[in-house]
Amino acid sequence: MRVDHLSSVADGSARSSSASGVSRRTFLQAGAAAGGGLLLSLRLPFASGEAEAAGAAGFTPNAFIRIGSDGQIALTMPYVEMGQGTYTSIPMLIAEELEVELKQVWLEHAPPNEKLYGNPWLGGIQATGNSSAVRAAWQPLRQAGATARTMLVSAAAKRWNVDAASCRAQSGEVLHAPTGKRATYGELAADAARVPVPKNVALKRPQDFKLIGTPAKRLDTAGKVNGTAIYGIDVRSAGRKDRDACAIARVRRSREARGRCRSEGRQGRAADRTA
Repeated sequence: MRVDHLSSVADGSARSSSASGVSRRTFLQAGAAAGGGLLLSLRLPFASGEAEAAGAAGFTPNAFIRIGSDGQIALTMPYVEMGQGTYTSIPMLIAEELEVELKQVWLEHAPPNEKLYGNPWLGGIQATGNSSAVRAAWQPLRQAGATARTMLVSAAAKRWNVDAASCRAQSGEVLHAPTGKRATYGELAADAARVPVPKNVALKRPQDFKLIGTPAKRLDTAGKVNGTAIYGIDVRSAGRKDRDACAIARVRRSREARGRCRSEGRQGRAADRTA
């Protein structure tokens, strides 16, 4: 799994779901992503935003799945990785229902927008904590994965002119055992984008889980060890690479108990002057 902490593919404004009467938990929409892929936007229970079309670049959902022609699955991540394993556990929900390996899922971190990405377990603010990420994403993300899988199977069945019930998804492919035909998700993505979104999909039974509930290596560890992980302090203004393009600050603590700042010095040593 690759992680892009700074990518934002879900910018834009959202309309109130009350205007259309669409359920916050069940709204799903599909379309063709740039490059002939499948983009499946989903309605997470994160405040008042609603997924809607945004041209060839994709949709503007609370969170969404995008499957490219290369078979890679992109997931917009509304939660922050703080050592608790969010960047591994949340992709597992998608991978489980999509019948793909974790390494096929990569993340694009959600932009700051409480209307789209507010955490319902934390009062609607865009925050991660209180062991809420998996609980909030458990049902809608699994549903989105199952919906995408169903659409891919339907696309394959239509291409081969066979009954969809005779096809199955496995390891990022759709297989038709009677004829031996198979096609990767990437090969089917463009066709799947034209398949009507099913209203109801069957989620896997717990006894059929292959990933959820099993030990998994932390997928964000390598980047933190080899220095390729991107943090907030690494951010630079657009078109500027010099450090002066952004203001970077740190907290300086008093060396004395209950110390208070008497004045602010130019070199940031105000905390050394205590009352």
